[in-house]
Amino acid sequence: LGYIVCNPATEQWVAVPSSGWKIGWACTYLIFNPAVSSHFQLVEFISDDYVSVEEVRAYSSETGVWCDSHWSSDYSMSFFAGSAVVNGMLHLSVSSFHNDTRQDLILAVDGQGKECRSLSSPQKCFDVAFVGESQGLVHCLSQHKDNTRQMTELSIWVLQDYDAEEWVLKQSVDFFKLFGRMNCRVEFDYSVVAIHPDRNLIFFFQQWDLKLKSYDMDSKEVCTLCTLGVGPQNIFPLVPYYAESSALANKH
Repeated sequence: LGYIVCNPATEQWVAVPSSGWKIGWACTYLIFNPAVSSHFQLVEFISDDYVSVEEVRAYSSETGVWCDSHWSSDYSMSFFAGSAVVNGMLHLSVSSFHNDTRQDLILAVDGQGKECRSLSSPQKCFDVAFVGESQGLVHCLSQHKDNTRQMTELSIWVLQDYDAEEWVLKQSVDFFKLFGRMNCRVEFDYSVVAIHPDRNLIFFFQQWDLKLKSYDMDSKEVCTLCTLGVGPQNIFPLVPYYAESSALANKH
């Protein structure tokens, strides 16, 4: 039917009309940077199978209308692997297939829903588990197989040089340290909830016992924060923003 864009810190909110999609499933992302503009944008990906993209539509609070982006890219999207808004663009994990060869990429999409750039994924990156933003940089978490083809390790990469597409390995940590199990698979056994915007701290949700956990890359400490009531969980982090927004001034 539509969307509500809300700032819980100020209790401001505004209604956004439906984009008009009727068939399939939609995954929608918010782009908002108060340091650049008081306006926000929504980018809506419409899919029939939770993987391929059929249509992309974008909304701007400045114009108040939805627009089609004329999407033509042939990518498989990892909708459940997080996202990062850096340099005013939305970054998502995608895969392309050519001659039966899979290539993992990070796709940068602007506020109009148009593909701006495809970035190479980190070297030796087997399976992207999460894409996020921390300390102003794109981060990529990938899981790796051992010789027995079991997922045993998580690597944390940072896109240190955006223009040169230079990825730097921050750290690798085995799943036994994180979860007490040698073999884990993202979405089935665990999910990455968030990476801290200012610290080297990652948050996980452990599927089998509903525990919310954190891992500090500096101290290498794993903490169990709490046990959640139900699962599976869709958990979204909030960084409180206390300034009033003219884009949300319609309702209070």
